[in-house]
Amino acid sequence: MMTKDGPLWLVILSVATGASIGALLRWMLTYAFNNTQWFLNSPLGTVFSNLLAAYLMGMALAWLSTRPEISPAVRLFIITGFLGALSTLTAVLGENLHFMLTGQWLASIEHFAIHFGGAFFALVLGVLTIRGHL
Repeated sequence: MMTKDGPLWLVILSVATGASIGALLRWMLTYAFNNTQWFLNSPLGTVFSNLLAAYLMGMALAWLSTRPEISPAVRLFIITGFLGALSTLTAVLGENLHFMLTGQWLASIEHFAIHFGGAFFALVLGVLTIRGHL
């Protein structure tokens, strides 16, 4: 069966392989750093994985936008699979809900700002890195 991105088997293989690698890297970061104490309340491993994913997403989008010859399978592997699994929106929302349910409102605001503000900043830095502005 064909999809707009190529043969279905290749699409599935690309996304699944990228997602497996991204999820394992995310697990390694959270396993290594979520119990690490730092000056903010947000779990450090989750912060690392989201900011890294955002930075790499910026780089990937900027790089891929100048290379139309790159196959859709590679794009799916990088963007949808690897970076989709490396970023952790559901983990962020769950951690934020925990802060709210335990009455830690300042921690909740801080957590939200670090992940979403920081991720957007990292995304822009990734684009600027590839475009040679850094």
